[in-house]
Amino acid sequence: MISAIGSPESDSDSAVGSSSSDLDSLPDDLILEETFRQVAELDPIDFDQCRDVLKFLTEPNPEQESAEFSDVCYGVYSTVEHIIEENDTVPGRPRLSYFKDEHILLVEKFNSIHEVPFLHLDSIFCLFLYGLPRRNSDYSVRTTVSRVLRLLYASAVPDLSINMHVMTENWIHEPEVFVVGECAFAQDTDSVLRKIKYEIASHPEVLMVIMVVIEEHQPYRSPGRMSEAWQMLLQDTLSRSSFLSLQGVAAQSLDQPVVVAGHTWCHLASVRFHVWVRGEKPINIDVDNELLARGTLFPNQDMDAVDTMIAKGMVMMRDYIATVCQEVVPGSNTSAIRNSGATFCPDWDYLLMDLKCAVGGTAYDRYRSWYESSP
Repeated sequence: MISAIGSPESDSDSAVGSSSSDLDSLPDDLILEETFRQVAELDPIDFDQCRDVLKFLTEPNPEQESAEFSDVCYGVYSTVEHIIEENDTVPGRPRLSYFKDEHILLVEKFNSIHEVPFLHLDSIFCLFLYGLPRRNSDYSVRTTVSRVLRLLYASAVPDLSINMHVMTENWIHEPEVFVVGECAFAQDTDSVLRKIKYEIASHPEVLMVIMVVIEEHQPYRSPGRMSEAWQMLLQDTLSRSSFLSLQGVAAQSLDQPVVVAGHTWCHLASVRFHVWVRGEKPINIDVDNELLARGTLFPNQDMDAVDTMIAKGMVMMRDYIATVCQEVVPGSNTSAIRNSGATFCPDWDYLLMDLKCAVGGTAYDRYRSWYESSP
């Protein structure tokens, strides 16, 4: 818990010279505070902002999966990022996106539903890229699928980032970004769109952007005081299997909500995809034209346009790799790359099964967060 963090002036001398063994001896709820004092060189206002961000990340609140903090200086962002990287006491794998020119910090908590769509696409893109001829006597191509993207005026952690650079014996081509993917779940879609715009502005070479929007029937709310769930579930901590077994008739599909003790813990309404590909100019996600495809995975599956657009993006990736190789090594033979297949073969039904499992996991995570935050 970080609510006990004091002002930057208090006890500052005691933090100087603290060793890792000193931190190991502290209870978990004081480790973040002590670490904070060691790394933060901030004025009182910025110190309070750091405290607010860390409080959001460490205190259970199942009703809020993401948050925006305004008027945040870069020092606050870098301090919070350092604390998250260095401490296991911050739960999950939170994502920080900092927009320097607007002084906005977007914080997204880990959620299993949030992760599922791009884990599925990640595996498809990896097989495709690793199947391309990537080496001959003149050059080698290196592609990476990652979750980190450094921007000119921001720093973001996207849900998917595909990067490429070409190497020769004496030279390495400047890395370029092929694909950016973002998922919006239990958060404001406008925040995700802003994040995508920053990513494109810093990497105008991006060939394809994929956004997945997952919505619930209504925003999640924790059980009310003295409700059936409040009276039944606050007795003892339940394991995931024990919690889900209380559904009675377990949800057999995504159409059905996870209801335990009369309370709805998770109920998906829709899963929709938006895919943009680059034309002659950088991608503009504000324009609705032939370079944008939309599709619905759930409740009614209609993904043909999305399949076609992602396949087009894969062809663009393949051809761009060949073009860059020829620029790096003029006269090199890139026919093996250009003649490689670029087929997009998703298993959307398998993704729906993974989402169903993730719904159960999210329901349980919300129960645990509510249980731990209840008096």
